[in-house]
Amino acid sequence: MTALGPLTVVSNRLPVVMCQEGPGWKVEPGAGGLVAAMRPILERQGGCWVGWPGAVKEEGGGWEQALAAAGERAGYALEPVVMSRDQYQGYYEGFANSVIWPLFHGFADRCSFVARDFERYQEVNQHFADATMRCVGTQGLVWVHDYHLFEVAARMRDGGHQGRLAFFLHISFPGLENYAKLPWRRELLRGLMAHDLVGFQTARDVRNFVRCAEAFGMCGVLRHEGGQALLVAEDGRQVEAGAFPIGMDFEAFSERASGEEVERRVRDLQDEIGPYRMLLGIDRLDYTKGLIHRLRAYELMLERHPELQEQVVFFQLVVPSRENVVEYKALKREFDRVVGRINGRFSTSGWQPIRYLYNRVDPVELAALYRLAVVALVTPLRDGMNLVAKEYCACQVDENGALVLSEFAGAAAQLGEGAVLVNPYDREATARAIARAVQMDEARRRTRMRQMRQVIAQSDVYWWAERFLEQAQEAPRPGEGFATSAQISVIGPGLGPIAPQP
Repeated sequence: MTALGPLTVVSNRLPVVMCQEGPGWKVEPGAGGLVAAMRPILERQGGCWVGWPGAVKEEGGGWEQALAAAGERAGYALEPVVMSRDQYQGYYEGFANSVIWPLFHGFADRCSFVARDFERYQEVNQHFADATMRCVGTQGLVWVHDYHLFEVAARMRDGGHQGRLAFFLHISFPGLENYAKLPWRRELLRGLMAHDLVGFQTARDVRNFVRCAEAFGMCGVLRHEGGQALLVAEDGRQVEAGAFPIGMDFEAFSERASGEEVERRVRDLQDEIGPYRMLLGIDRLDYTKGLIHRLRAYELMLERHPELQEQVVFFQLVVPSRENVVEYKALKREFDRVVGRINGRFSTSGWQPIRYLYNRVDPVELAALYRLAVVALVTPLRDGMNLVAKEYCACQVDENGALVLSEFAGAAAQLGEGAVLVNPYDREATARAIARAVQMDEARRRTRMRQMRQVIAQSDVYWWAERFLEQAQEAPRPGEGFATSAQISVIGPGLGPIAPQP
């Protein structure tokens, strides 16, 4: 990639974890795919990372010097965005996670449309824009990440920024019928159209975005083919939209899974589980993950295939999330209840069909679980990508596992030929798919897993970042006349054009 100079990355959180130790602060490197991808690029090109440091104003300061020192060690600046507790609750817990998250995952009935929360969201996006402008001024490439920060670019344009602005949405983008329910639908679209490049996980997300932007009068369509589109914004700028499926660090996961420490842990896990074949689910506690649907499909599989009873064990790791939110507490209670019922129905003196851990695990334990599992069940009701599916394949160094994957996960677009695809709402079909995956012959299992591993290795997180930045730094090809929504392939029925309100 030919670099144009320093890069500014903007995300909800900084790529570090800050911990108070006595009177001082300790700053440790953050983890995750985004940090892994961005860190080497920023180290090479220089620049700045803008994000929330994890502290609110009411908690006081004292961490600024430690954060600045961490930036000096990293080779790029760390620019903090500090907000009040009220702003954090309205911006993050309120609008971002009680409106955008459920709506964009197809759960409009779970949205809490509170005008004050949107005001807080706008205030915090302005804070992020101001912090970014302090780093980059009116020029320079800026890459904004995810649904927390839809309005940053528009506010930077208002502040006089003339450089290239890019955005990547890590979650899915909803269809028009769902997006139309959002009271602030034009404001968010206008925020996205302030970028030069808007990236999504799949071609379906691109189609949904283009259809919504056109329907609400936010753009004209110059070109739309496959997973790429060229649009004209209200101010006449050309805006590109494209599919850039995010990857993970294939080499790191694969090497860890091949290591001696993981090998030992795999043997110990097998001894703990017993002489059974292990099915695996790994999910954050969230209603989008289809946890209850998965349990009920597994239950039906045991009922319809009694020959698999006392042959398999389903191990479900649930990572705690938003534990103080009422509906998440209710989801955990329901999950516990269903697990107890299924175990009570099928357990024998020496066998229990479900083992369940509500906790976080270290990387070695995670790799061992991935490697031991003969089948991974990745069945979200909706997901932008779902990297668990890719991590499982990366750790399957023996190529002996099978992946049951929801067709509503973004990963299905890349792994569909190797995975066993399911509609997680279809209990009967999902139960059949689980049985099919368990009973798949070894030769076919290896062929399919090898195919998925090759795809994931070739499109890892570093490939994703480089590919996105290459396009973000290039001016789009000229459009060749306008296309209408009728010429755009749209999944599902759609509304007609919606004229902008005066």
